[in-house]
Amino acid sequence: MQAKIDARYYSRELIRDVFQATEHFPKNDPEFLAPQLRKKVLTVSSFLAHGTVKNDIEEQKEALVVVMHELREILKFITIAHHLRYASDLEKHKVRTGIINVITALDKLSLLLGGFEEK
Repeated sequence: MQAKIDARYYSRELIRDVFQATEHFPKNDPEFLAPQLRKKVLTVSSFLAHGTVKNDIEEQKEALVVVMHELREILKFITIAHHLRYASDLEKHKVRTGIINVITALDKLSLLLGGFEEK
């Protein structure tokens, strides 16, 4: 139970970090990085919540795989935003640390679910 609580907690913390980081992105950004980052981080939280309430272990695992994919995308977008100087070093660091915290919580949760096997 604590692993689920931790994963949800850290996903909400990541939402806060992403929204704070994207608050001052240029409004005329042709790549729409702020909306993409915000959408990805909300998807993480949604799928994490969805996956942790399912009774079927396979459904839980599928939801958590989606979460991992979205976390990789968030990392990619915050790195691009930092390269374009939309995000400061500190903002990038906060988002990356948030991603690490979610992944660490997911690792603990996946162990409880029996791990993830390659198909």
